[in-house]
Amino acid sequence: MRTDGYKPLMVMLIFILVGASLIFSSSQVLGQESESELKAGVSYDYRLGAGDLLRVVVWKNEEISGEYRVRPDGKISMPLVGDILAEDSTVDEVSMQVTQKLKLFIENPFVSVILVEATSNRIYVLGEVVRPGTYPIDGSLTVIQAIAIAGGFSTFANKEKMVLIRGFGEKQIRIPLSYGKILRDPGEKMNPILQRGDTLVVPWYG
Repeated sequence: MRTDGYKPLMVMLIFILVGASLIFSSSQVLGQESESELKAGVSYDYRLGAGDLLRVVVWKNEEISGEYRVRPDGKISMPLVGDILAEDSTVDEVSMQVTQKLKLFIENPFVSVILVEATSNRIYVLGEVVRPGTYPIDGSLTVIQAIAIAGGFSTFANKEKMVLIRGFGEKQIRIPLSYGKILRDPGEKMNPILQRGDTLVVPWYG
């Protein structure tokens, strides 16, 4: 039995297997990087609100740079720049506003805006839950998830008479909610996603 070509054939087979393994591993890594980059991009869509704390850095201008909290009127005030409307804007949009105003005084200003504290992005769960209080929103949060975060219903909770209070400017609307209907149809119609400033009230069963 001749074995002259056996060893070269084995070496070639090993190279093919190693190459395939490297290609597969690379594709996995690239896929993970793309997914993480996509998730990271979501955070830039955050809309600022009253109480949020921003760090504004103007390159080579320490007297202007600093931390600024969004006032109840939705604005921040900076030296030289004056008032900037931050409410309902992203950090990139605030950076563009500051840059445009600084161009009157500084040639080609370089501005970076960072969200330090997102204190405005909160909802309130009140009434017959184990831990009523204020809770931050991190991503999307439904009514049923908010109840779970608040520790669940208390013994005397009227689960079928819940109310979601939502503000629209100076007006407020009341949305009746039923725990039983949410369980039967957990879609967004019965189990809405909460928005900044929403108040969920679970009344006493009496």
